[in-house]
Amino acid sequence: MPESDPDSLEYVAGQVEALHERFKQAKDKVMGVTGENPFGAIRHPDERAPGEHPSDGMVHALGTFRDGVHQQFDAAAELMRSTGSALRDAARALRETDDAARDSVTVKDGASRI
Repeated sequence: MPESDPDSLEYVAGQVEALHERFKQAKDKVMGVTGENPFGAIRHPDERAPGEHPSDGMVHALGTFRDGVHQQFDAAAELMRSTGSALRDAARALRETDDAARDSVTVKDGASRI
């Protein structure tokens, strides 16, 4: 009969949940344009709207990209949280099963009987 190891499951759950925090930290490092525009003049002046900076389109594109990357990090972080929770639930179920099995076994005269 295979042996269950709920302590190992809980350890792995903790490691997976730590990934959740690492995803959040990594997400914070993905930023859009702040401060002076690093792209300079990208669009031809005849192609921009009145009052628009020549590279506003690039700044908008980068902002849209950043938002998409942030959504991916959020989804991955949530997946890590859910995985950790599922592992903890599995560890709890293993413990409950082990406890129920222990209660079902009767020991008489030094021999196990079921």
